[in-house]
Amino acid sequence: MLFGQLTTAWETVPREDAVQRYPFLVGPDLEFDALFGEEPTHVLVHSGDLAVAGGVAVGCGIDDVNAREDVEAVHVIDGNLTVGGALHFYNEGYYPTLCVTGSVAARNLLCVSECVLFVAGALRVEELLVTDLYEAGLLSAEGPSSVGTWLQLEVRETLAHLGVGPDSEQTRILRADGDSEAEAASAVVLPEFFDGDRVDVRKLAAAAVAGHPLTIEAARES
Repeated sequence: MLFGQLTTAWETVPREDAVQRYPFLVGPDLEFDALFGEEPTHVLVHSGDLAVAGGVAVGCGIDDVNAREDVEAVHVIDGNLTVGGALHFYNEGYYPTLCVTGSVAARNLLCVSECVLFVAGALRVEELLVTDLYEAGLLSAEGPSSVGTWLQLEVRETLAHLGVGPDSEQTRILRADGDSEAEAASAVVLPEFFDGDRVDVRKLAAAAVAGHPLTIEAARES
């Protein structure tokens, strides 16, 4: 599914009006000029909660970076986003940005490359959160977040920030950069998602969007 196909109800709002509605658009985390070369002239807004059945790949998709929309825009969901399966968000070479005023919930969440996902509310990931971000990539959840296991694949300092809440201590964080990746991840991620001593993010994302288990625990429960 292409990014815009998440909904057909995007309202085009001039940037000045959007900033009045959503002050976080001018916050320090969202550096749109670094993505687009300039501030966007408008924002695309979906009013109300949005629920997506099954898994969805947004951005460049999974296998073909050319199978993408020719749009660079800031999208705002003014409500909650619920994904019944996995949300795979992968930007490379073009940069749709998603901001959610409420909470985001998904079974699995994969934020790859220069993905930009800003959540003003809470982030809830039932099974596995994978971040493999660099340069202008960002995952930011301002509200109290709950994640089953967070697998960080960034070599440098992570570009993901999750709010602290009562369930935060339940989050298992695996910082699996460099030579430690296989050792850290093998206790959680199924062995078919490894390429040698590295996690194969593309295989992981394809399986996630298809609704297949990613972790040893999820496979046991299926």
